[in-house]
Amino acid sequence: MPSFKRHLQILLSALILISLSEVQAVYDRLPLKSLEYSDTKIIRVREEIKYNLQISVSNLDQKDLVPLRFLVYKVGPKDTFFKIMARTGMDLDTLSSVNELASPQDIYPGMELLIPNMRGVYDSEEHSPDESGRKKVAARFRISPKFLYYDDLRKSWFVPGRGLPKEEKNFFYGLVFSDPLAEEGRVSSKFGRRKDPFTKKDTFHGGIDLAAEEGTPVYASADGEVSFSGTRGGYGRLIILKHGLGYETKYGHLSKVLVSPGTKVKKGQLIGEVGMTGRATGFHLHFEVLRNSLRQRPVFKGHV
Repeated sequence: MPSFKRHLQILLSALILISLSEVQAVYDRLPLKSLEYSDTKIIRVREEIKYNLQISVSNLDQKDLVPLRFLVYKVGPKDTFFKIMARTGMDLDTLSSVNELASPQDIYPGMELLIPNMRGVYDSEEHSPDESGRKKVAARFRISPKFLYYDDLRKSWFVPGRGLPKEEKNFFYGLVFSDPLAEEGRVSSKFGRRKDPFTKKDTFHGGIDLAAEEGTPVYASADGEVSFSGTRGGYGRLIILKHGLGYETKYGHLSKVLVSPGTKVKKGQLIGEVGMTGRATGFHLHFEVLRNSLRQRPVFKGHV
């Protein structure tokens, strides 16, 4: 097995061969078409990850990281989150944070994933791009300020060599949300592609439908604050709860709404009752999970 010193020699040799523009482009994005270990881009990114991790974790301030860049990989039909993670040298925290995934089940064939050349996560608290923001993030993560990258697109700092806070990991593993019907319903329509019950056309269903009797209690799936309660288009009577880290949940087709905007609710608190208001063919709860306004596959105990 080649030593780390030998790996480093290979890496530095490779860097000499590539163009200066590629090295200096902080947010360069290069296509990755294969996950085979023999692929030259896989070899290179794994070497860079190893080198950058050794520096950032050891906090070797006198050393420099290989500049941050991304590979773009299109998910294949047989790919899984954990296969992609292993082949590219990533870890769970990095892959989920960089791609804003809510769970390992969020990937799907054709989806484009960003694979950075260093492990790390985006900070979810500090959004200021100035030197003050840099120092705050560096102090919180106990890392040299010079290692941090500010992403203008995400308005967030990328922190090399660090992992997700416990709260974010709990979201990712589906430990935050609970069944909004407390196991009194059954899944009648899953998240993803389906035939629209009205038009019979192939459409995307952005949540799950839980069939239940009229009046079945609906509970808050997690701690949060009511940002909307009322009637909205096809949702009928709807409640929207805001949670931490950019997450929201929606509860649609209700017969009764029992909370008002601005109300803070606890996980498991009664907020409404099942109905079939709006665009519905029967009594059920339409339940959605969103992160930063993007619909995610709902994940909670007993359901994936």
